Amino acid sequence: MDIIIKSFNRPYYLNRCLYSINKFVKNFEGEIYVLDDGTPQIYLDKIIQLFPNIILKKSEFYEQKQHNALNGICPNTYNIPINLWVNACKNASENFILIEDDTWFIDVLDIVAVEKEIIENKVVITKLFWLGNPKLNQNKGTVKKDNIVLLKPKLYTIIPALYYVIFYKFNRFKIRKILKFLSINTEEKRLAYYTIYAVAGMIFNKNYYSKLWHNHDNKVDEGLQLYNALKYYFKNYNNVQFARYNHEILRTGFISSATNQHKEDYDGKVDMFVFNKILNDAWLNDHIDVINSMPNDINPKEIITILDSNPQNRISSKDWLAWVESFKNYYLDIGCKID
Repeated sequence: MDIIIKSFNRPYYLNRCLYSINKFVKNFEGEIYVLDDGTPQIYLDKIIQLFPNIILKKSEFYEQKQHNALNGICPNTYNIPINLWVNACKNASENFILIEDDTWFIDVLDIVAVEKEIIENKVVITKLFWLGNPKLNQNKGTVKKDNIVLLKPKLYTIIPALYYVIFYKFNRFKIRKILKFLSINTEEKRLAYYTIYAVAGMIFNKNYYSKLWHNHDNKVDEGLQLYNALKYYFKNYNNVQFARYNHEILRTGFISSATNQHKEDYDGKVDMFVFNKILNDAWLNDHIDVINSMPNDINPKEIITILDSNPQNRISSKDWLAWVESFKNYYLDIGCKID
């Protein structure tokens, strides 16, 4: 089973991600693919030195994004490397682990044992983490195996056309407002569909992952991917299963983001391209230890020291801490648990 890591301009997180794979993933005989979308080469050189076994693949947007990232510049537009992701997964093992650079393993995963259960039970996705949020694993019943828990999704409807009208794009005659008033379109009911889908942090069946991106039109649209997932489920209802690992074995970071796409939510005081440039350089020059705080997130005290000692003082530690709190609150508000 291969491992695929989506990476962009956070080598300090990618370092701990790869470290955790080496430490916790057992009986691993596949390949580790790092799909990079613009991490400057100077940082990638160190990553390759630390982890020479990885296979690095760069996106078609790499050169321009590398230039912006190296200089801490926020681009005017965001080009998403969907083709890189989909093609890499099409060429990967039949089942593969898909994670992002800001996630890391916290417990042992025996790949051989887990894949055996996945194949025997025709499982198309196996979640490795869900931030302690039961809304993302809503089910009508479970079947426990040695390593995984099979889930029978509890969804408001499995009919794709109804999902399209109630939860996705159809909004003529103010129907969406009416459905919310009638408590048909609720957040909890909408989140239930993440039982059969997630962006990353799971083991995917290759064919299922490919179907999720049908008609993507070079845009990341989670609503479309949920719709595609439901179409697959509806068509293969008696021949497909969904699962989670028996406990969460991945964690994700909350000290940064790869982009400024949600900058308006945080008063615009913290530019993530500037922040990541500062941390990237600190990591490159061994001024921050990204491993010693595991299994927890990177030690905020170290980051505060780096920000406060930055000669240009482009980001204050006070503003960064406020940004982190706002970022975490988004997940807390939908029922996630953050240590």
